[in-house]
Amino acid sequence: MIKAGDALIYDLGDAIEHDPEVRQARRIADAARKRLVVCMTGSQDAIDPREAQRMLDAFRSAVAHAEDAEDRVLLHRGLLTAVEAGRRAARRRPVSAETDEPARTGRGARDARRTGRGRFARAVGWALALVAAGSVGVAVARWLGFRPPLARW
Repeated sequence: MIKAGDALIYDLGDAIEHDPEVRQARRIADAARKRLVVCMTGSQDAIDPREAQRMLDAFRSAVAHAEDAEDRVLLHRGLLTAVEAGRRAARRRPVSAETDEPARTGRGARDARRTGRGRFARAVGWALALVAAGSVGVAVARWLGFRPPLARW
């Protein structure tokens, strides 16, 4: 005997399985898994630990992306709140790349202190790049003969 809850779960599973974003994310995760397996099936001497770590990170990222896509389907159906989706996403990615990076590369505490200054410098660099790109865009527009509309107050 089929109950209403069973039909809901079946329809929900069907909706998740047939969602194009979920299907694409799962294909990417499957490809990342296959690359990781190919990377790890060689002899122990031929395995590059850095390449294996990159493959593992790519696989984890692809799986997390697929789970995020599934959560978006649940969110769209009203079966998951935005807050809960955010919590689930945070649980999938508990450690940020910046805090994980010094441990993987062997950098010490001295370099870990620089991340605060590095963020500020990176933000300033992006702001300068944005201004430069805008200036280049205006110069190219003038060179091509485009005139911006006049401001009318």
